[in-house]
Amino acid sequence: MPQMLPPTTHEREDLARDLHDAIQEGGLHLNYQPVFDSRSERILGVEALCRWRHPSRGDIPPLTFIPLAEDKGLISALGDFVIRQACIDALDWPGVMVAVNVSPQQFQKPEFVERIRHILLETGLAPSRLELEITENLLIEDIEDARTKMQALQSDGIRFALDDFGSGYSSLNYLLSLPFDKLKVDRSFVLRLEGGAASVAIIHAIVSIGRALGMHVTAEGIETAEQQQFLRVAGVHSFQGFRFSRPVPSEIISRMVGEERQFAKLSMHAK
Repeated sequence: MPQMLPPTTHEREDLARDLHDAIQEGGLHLNYQPVFDSRSERILGVEALCRWRHPSRGDIPPLTFIPLAEDKGLISALGDFVIRQACIDALDWPGVMVAVNVSPQQFQKPEFVERIRHILLETGLAPSRLELEITENLLIEDIEDARTKMQALQSDGIRFALDDFGSGYSSLNYLLSLPFDKLKVDRSFVLRLEGGAASVAIIHAIVSIGRALGMHVTAEGIETAEQQQFLRVAGVHSFQGFRFSRPVPSEIISRMVGEERQFAKLSMHAK
């Protein structure tokens, strides 16, 4: 299959205009990948993932349109859309956390904290049900600014997760310096679990660090029963990956949550 060529400068400009229109006119949608408790395997939360189906070009991958949004100054509007829509959808899923990835440019805006507060007020979602996922490259610019914003939003009840832990160079420093609630083990470590003792030792070390710091630990990218079993024994709190569910539309999450609640009611009546 021939490799797709990157868009030309002219095509990027056209795509940027189309992305602007899609953000403003509802041309984007969200899928959600569930996060499951490692013991009970019930749904604890979902991660919101933005999707764009272009009317003439078809599906545009996030690896194309998110950097484009950053380059063209559209990332804050895109980020606001994702957080707002995720909060609206989550109103149908009582007790389920909703996680949203935050880009560096979005987070570094002076008005970031107030934008998040406004969206929560506008949608009516309890702050305790929103989790913001950030990566190390978001924190490099100004760690003090990051701490101030995180603490302000945590005082409202919002939670923070450090995503892709171990993929950068300064994760331990960030874990000690910033008030994270959750640690997400990078999927690359999970995929290499069957590669030998070194990968196993790294996973054990990451889980031990997270637990020692009082953080919830989630493993991403789980695809096999063997990975699931190892990570459960290693002490991971929750699972995410294709073994359990691919990203799905909101109505599928509503059905999954409804089925879990119905099963729980039946189990209670049976006792």
